[in-house]
Amino acid sequence: MSTENTDPGRIQSAAARVYGIRMTLPADDPLIALVGEAEMYRWYATAAERDAALEEMRREHEYSRIGDLPQLNYTKVERDRPAGYTRAP
Repeated sequence: MSTENTDPGRIQSAAARVYGIRMTLPADDPLIALVGEAEMYRWYATAAERDAALEEMRREHEYSRIGDLPQLNYTKVERDRPAGYTRAP
């Protein structure tokens, strides 16, 4: 199952490329038995915006238990801007 945040109004860029983060579960995660080989994408207008979001996703959050770390695998990706991403910043 793949999910993407492809709302054209979210990425306000006239650039030809968009930058994203692909999120997947580790292969040995027991949640895969419930949801299958899940993946999700988040797209951003610039590489800098994507990198800042990735840093935030990877950190230990204040609501986490001591020692808890996010269990998702994150991969930087980029692609041509999909149709509909036409608003300039």
